[in-house]
Amino acid sequence: MAGIGFLLRKLATQDNLSGIIRAFFHSAVVAVGPWIMIILALGSVHFFTIDYTGFRELQEFQAIILYNFLFSFILSAPLYMISARYVADCLFRRDAFPIPGILITSLTFLLLPSFAIALFLYGFYATMSGYCALFSIINFVLLSQIWIIMLYLGCIRNFRAITLSWAGGMILTLYFTIGLGRSYGTTGMMLGLNIGLALLLFSLLSNIMAEYPYRLRKAKEFHYYFRQYSGLFWSGFFLFSGMWVDKVLMWFSPEATMHANGLVTCHIYDGAMFLSYLSIIPVLSLFIFSLETNFYESYILYLQHIERNTPLSLIEQTKNEIIKKIGENGRSFLILQGTITLLIIAITPEIFQWMKADFAQVSIFRLGTLGAFFGALNLIIVIFFSYFDSQNNMMIVSSLMFFSNVVFTLISQQLGFSFYGYGYCLSMILTFFVAATLFIRFLNKLTYNIFITNVVKHRSVKERFLENKSG
Repeated sequence: MAGIGFLLRKLATQDNLSGIIRAFFHSAVVAVGPWIMIILALGSVHFFTIDYTGFRELQEFQAIILYNFLFSFILSAPLYMISARYVADCLFRRDAFPIPGILITSLTFLLLPSFAIALFLYGFYATMSGYCALFSIINFVLLSQIWIIMLYLGCIRNFRAITLSWAGGMILTLYFTIGLGRSYGTTGMMLGLNIGLALLLFSLLSNIMAEYPYRLRKAKEFHYYFRQYSGLFWSGFFLFSGMWVDKVLMWFSPEATMHANGLVTCHIYDGAMFLSYLSIIPVLSLFIFSLETNFYESYILYLQHIERNTPLSLIEQTKNEIIKKIGENGRSFLILQGTITLLIIAITPEIFQWMKADFAQVSIFRLGTLGAFFGALNLIIVIFFSYFDSQNNMMIVSSLMFFSNVVFTLISQQLGFSFYGYGYCLSMILTFFVAATLFIRFLNKLTYNIFITNVVKHRSVKERFLENKSG
């Protein structure tokens, strides 16, 4: 994340509070920009249109957004991981020329599967008007593209333009969604939302192209990356599926509702869980900030020492510095997010009263908030593993998260409503203890892992690709 890292380090060195605040704000946009945008949009649309559209149409609209948000997130995750590795290799080699081609190739790769899944959902599975189905399909494709675009925001130095794009996109999205929703119901809301998302997508895309104004060329090494880093592909799938699979399973619970458009949701569960995820924005922002201002420089220095065959004593010294910084950052994450999580759990009744939410969701929301805390820690550990290219450990953690969430959620579903939320929460806690154990063992043998089992000392993927092609 060369661009955002440069900006955050610059802001962090300013001896004033505004620099730190701006750094955290930029980190939040990179970490959870679309997430915040969708939640704020849903809340605002509900508040401003319910008197015009009615509760039934709002529920149909929210069900479409939930399906699109969830499945586009999962669909784009594997390609996101592969693209991230490809871009990271280019930046590490100081060869930014392929980046525009990687971006366009990634977006193109995702068009067909995202269109096919959306067509099945809204052309065959759901029951809705032709225009509403068309706008729902377009919305799914747009969200899938935005998830991929998010990868490249971290490579841009002009973050003011990115922030303005998000702010402008948010305002326009609300304006069109609310305005058209009042006149045309669900179809109008979908059209308005798509207009805002399309404007945001093209605005972000133009900023990325302006940052890397190189000639477009086909990313020929892409298929080689899929073979070489298949562990990243499946880690991305299981990691992001593991975060959301419990919501899908709960659509088969007795409390689930089938809407007039044929989509099934479990509002009492989905709403509480979706809201609980907002609690982890601080720790994700802090993680991006600390990763790029504290950890990254030591990490790069460590790899450079290995590549240049410096004395083992110097390599070990740098390794100890990395472990020290990971420990310091980990303590900060636990204190910050632990305090926020406990505070939210304690004042949940007051939050629900202020939001006029259903108090039947209190237990699910509390368990979701606690589970989200451990889920965020799991994500952080997986990201550290990805920095050290430990694909096996990434696979273990992400697959455990997915399968344990499936098993525990099904058990809690069978036990009844009072146990809803325990499956997700216990799954995240179990995964965290396994992930933390693996991570500590990995760090204790970090130099061995980097020298023997990692690709840092090997030739670049591009070189192997060219050799394989010539052979």
